[in-house]
Amino acid sequence: MSQIPIKSPQVAIIGSGLAGLTCATALQGFADVQVFEKSFFCGGRLSRYQFGEYSSNYGEQWFTISNPLFLKLVNAWQASGIVRPLDGWVVELDKGQVLNLDDNTRRFTGYPYMHVITDNLARNCQLKLSTSIVEIEKMDTGQWRLFDDRGAYQGIYDIVIMATAAHQLGSISGIVDSISSVVEKIDMTVCWEAMFAFEKPLNLPFDAAFVLDSPLSWASRFRKAGAENDAPECWVVHSSHEWSLQYVTSFRGRVMHALQNAFFEACDIAPVKLVTSKTHLWKHALPINTLGEDCLFDENAALGACGDWCTAPRIEGAVLSGFSMADRIMKFIK
Repeated sequence: MSQIPIKSPQVAIIGSGLAGLTCATALQGFADVQVFEKSFFCGGRLSRYQFGEYSSNYGEQWFTISNPLFLKLVNAWQASGIVRPLDGWVVELDKGQVLNLDDNTRRFTGYPYMHVITDNLARNCQLKLSTSIVEIEKMDTGQWRLFDDRGAYQGIYDIVIMATAAHQLGSISGIVDSISSVVEKIDMTVCWEAMFAFEKPLNLPFDAAFVLDSPLSWASRFRKAGAENDAPECWVVHSSHEWSLQYVTSFRGRVMHALQNAFFEACDIAPVKLVTSKTHLWKHALPINTLGEDCLFDENAALGACGDWCTAPRIEGAVLSGFSMADRIMKFIK
């Protein structure tokens, strides 16, 4: 087992989603951490999506809690005002028939958007946006050199952690086989997402629904905090994996109309005129199978990977994977 013979190792984290930022935050005081993000904003699936003058949660709409450690963290988020219990009625929807879930599940959401959770974490991290790391090169010293997609040198690091979606790891040159051979076994779902802003209220009795027997799998109302009562009503819908596979190569316009019609049919309401709309294809939405372990770390290579694809495709899974990755690093550098 190799050891890092320095007091404050240099750690690079590739990806600023919830797992990467959790790991970076947990390592404060133990290492000098630099987070790289290929997009011009952090957050991954917790990002906010802007379409015209309207915005909505990009991917995840809410989350649940099952782990005591995660519960403590959520309590801290609530105390700081960035998380609130989900205010609304969540149901099952079958062609207009509203079915009560009859569960006691507590659901939470970021306030006023989900992305405030990752924004809050990012404030305490060294974060470099719009920097896509595509190559990591092992040096004779045991350290790693990083290069971006423009060939620019991005520094030398003692430890490299990849906190991206599983499919993205394969595009980074230099990953050791102990990591790549495991990650390539992860299969991901496909999902079309649409965001609708209607010119008048739909007067639906529920706020979010798991949709049955439909091209849709999920629909939820989104209302910006402080919005006027006469503001257009916005909804976010997700298609099922099976339907998305059939339409994965379709034109966005065709998908938009199909999802719009599916929404009206699922709610059993007459069509309502749209003010604006937007579609997005998640080519790698959620893992179908997971690793069954919190993270991956090759101590000989000083290389690791973490994310919600490790154990559970949920916000809680991403957070716990990030914490686990930080714990592995702290034990490694002692």
